[in-house]
Amino acid sequence: MTVDQALLDWFRTGPDARAAVDDDLPADLSFDIAPPSRAALAAADPGERERLLGDYLCQEVGRVLRCPADAVDRDQTMTDLGVGSMTGLELHRRIRAALGVAPELTTILRAENTQVLTRHLMGLLGTPEAGADPA
Repeated sequence: MTVDQALLDWFRTGPDARAAVDDDLPADLSFDIAPPSRAALAAADPGERERLLGDYLCQEVGRVLRCPADAVDRDQTMTDLGVGSMTGLELHRRIRAALGVAPELTTILRAENTQVLTRHLMGLLGTPEAGADPA
């Protein structure tokens, strides 16, 4: 199989089919944070919403980078963390499958840090950001 064919196959494969890739992760990597539901986000105060989404996002970044979520430096850019076009696309697909929304790939790749990306997700989900004035 050529690289081009492998890439096309990857794009045609749905996120559920690729979930088996997690079986290839080292045993010492555990990813046990469930994606926050919209109901849980709606019930939480803005600071808690940001924490729930941020923890989930760091877990997914860790998953695509094959490292523990607590090793994800929340102050680094996605590029500095090692998120490139392919891992960014995988992150995009995971977020979309779990939350029903996802930022554009360019937004993921250019994110200043995970907090900025978390706040962007909060906007896509229609939840107020921490520190935002209630309307």
